[in-house]
Order: sequence, then structure tokens, then C-alpha cells
Amino acid sequence: MNFNLKKKNVFISGGSHGIGLACAELFARYGANIITFSRDKKKIKNTKKILSKYKIKNLVEEGDILDPGFPESFAKKTLKQFKKIDVLIHNVGGGGRWGKDSIFDTDPNVWNEVYEKNNRGVVLFSKFFLPSMVKNKWGRVIAIGSVCGIEARQEDRIWFNAAKSAQHAIIKSFSNKRYFTKKNITFNSVSPGPIFIKNTGWDEEKKRNPKKFIKFIKEFIPVRQVGKPDDVAKLCLFLASTNSQYINGSNLIIDGGVTNTI
Repeated sequence: MNFNLKKKNVFISGGSHGIGLACAELFARYGANIITFSRDKKKIKNTKKILSKYKIKNLVEEGDILDPGFPESFAKKTLKQFKKIDVLIHNVGGGGRWGKDSIFDTDPNVWNEVYEKNNRGVVLFSKFFLPSMVKNKWGRVIAIGSVCGIEARQEDRIWFNAAKSAQHAIIKSFSNKRYFTKKNITFNSVSPGPIFIKNTGWDEEKKRNPKKFIKFIKEFIPVRQVGKPDDVAKLCLFLASTNSQYINGSNLIIDGGVTNTI
């Protein structure tokens, strides 16, 4: 299968770790230029090192999606250097463990903070990069959502469920705008279930209570394993290619069957 991504410009928000980094390296392997950012200087250095192995252009800088001026300034710098964006992957997110178990013990500002963390980039980077897709008459927009935006477990933080549900709704609404779709621009969400990323939630759960972690896998994941960032990246690669031209407005679940057990 030809993914037709050579020399395409791919913007990945938060592409220095986990799913974002897996996407960056996989797309670079297929010849795409990579633009991304991170708050962590060590991760930025590592990302640049990984991307240097490929004969592509890249721009990896320090930045925070919640910094009021950053999205616009970085978008302008990106467009000045690369002229256009072909594939936009909204990967920045989080907040699934922010706040406390009880909504009564959680500061109401957490609701806003988690919403902003997951959706500010979706709104602003779409605003800045969609015009170049319209002009070029081609584009792919992919949001990394979560099964928590579809189903709610007892242990889930309500504000995270709400933020991810909103993200899905935004992408769905974009997919219905004919002034985009008639220009061969598609909008889709990818909703991962448990994905094992070093030094994050599931890794911490495993370290904290290995027996509980194994029990969860056996009881709640039909394929009996947690996913890997590369599993999600491969799906994004397909959605970003010309092979996916008839997929628009979809939310593709990649969770090993977890949602069947909720």
C-alpha cells in the first residue's frame, strides 16, 4: 500500500512523547516533514535526534499549548518555513487523573483547565492551518481522542470525559462543513483505550500494583494486552494517506475491545 506522504508537511501537537512521538517517527520513515513542539527540553532533544535519522525537514521547538501567545506564534513560524500543512494531528491532551475522585473536593477550575488542555489546540491550530489545506485542495485532520469520550467508567474523572466528548464533537462538526470537504479535506478522530507509555498512567499503575495491573488486562481487555503508541500511529498513518479519502467524520476506536466490557 502506497501512503503517498513523501515531502508532505505533518504538524503534530505534542509530538515528543508517547503517541505523538510514535506518529512523528513513523511519518518521517515514510518521507514526511515533521513539525512539533514540547514543554520538555530533554524530549525535544531526543525527538530531534530520532528525526535526524531520516532525510526530511523538521521543526521541533519548546512550547506549551496553554501559553496564550504560543499557538499563534508557532503557527506563523511554521507557515513561514513550510508554507503549508498537509496533515494536522491534534495530539496534545491529558487531564485524565487531574483533580480528585470527588467532584466536591475538586477545584471547579480543573474543568476549564482540562478542557483547554484537550481542545485549545484543536481550535487554534485548525484555524491557522486549514486555510493552507483549502488553498492546496487537500488535507487531513486527525484528533487523538479517547474511549473516555465515548464511555464512562466509575473511576473516570468527569471533566476528562467531558473534554474528550467535546473534542469528538468539534471534529465531527468540522467534517460536515462542505467548504472544507469539497477541497478534499477530511476530519476524523482516533480513540485509544489503554496505551502503555513509559512514565505515564499505565506504566505508573503497573509499578504501583503489578498484580492489579495484570488482573485488569485479563478481565477487561479482550485481546489480553495493553496497546502501544505505534498501534495508534499506524492507524493515523492510514487516515493521513490518500487511501482514506472516503473516511470522514469517523471516530475510530483502537482499544483491544475494552469498550465492549464497560
